[in-house]
Amino acid sequence: MFDGHGTLMATAGERDISRLRKAGRVVGGGGGSGRLVHVESAQGVPLVGVEAGKGSSSSRTRVSTPDGALIGCLQRIADKAGYQFTLLDSAERPVGSLEGSRFGYKFPVLDGYGNHVAQIEKKFKGPATELLTTSDRYSVEIFQPLHDPLRFLVPVIAIGIDLMFYEGKDWPIG
Repeated sequence: MFDGHGTLMATAGERDISRLRKAGRVVGGGGGSGRLVHVESAQGVPLVGVEAGKGSSSSRTRVSTPDGALIGCLQRIADKAGYQFTLLDSAERPVGSLEGSRFGYKFPVLDGYGNHVAQIEKKFKGPATELLTTSDRYSVEIFQPLHDPLRFLVPVIAIGIDLMFYEGKDWPIG
């Protein structure tokens, strides 16, 4: 993760994933459910964990502190088609929302009062790259200072969206 000037701010990745499983994701397969992505500062200090839900919770992504305390969730709105989400705090109260574009590449982030506080965009890299790799790029633009829990949720929402919709390339091997 880089700031607007290209300075490395944080890194994100899974831990203890075999090369065989990573290779399987490139080819295609099951789904992103249950995956845990660790976000660390540029100096390697753990910041948050982003975990895709499993089974009946697959429409939810949890964001937690390094010691496992829940910060909040990204919850897909089940009765709505497309890319519509509610942002929840640790007590599962709504604190914001997202409604993605028709193709799921642009996500305006609204706070609990309906103010457009941030914009998330998935960058299209071409059909071959989109189909043959698990590498994705997102931009997150924050328009104003955010209060907790949005301050923690907004920068990592792109990881949650990616786990729910675009990381369905995971075989149960390795």
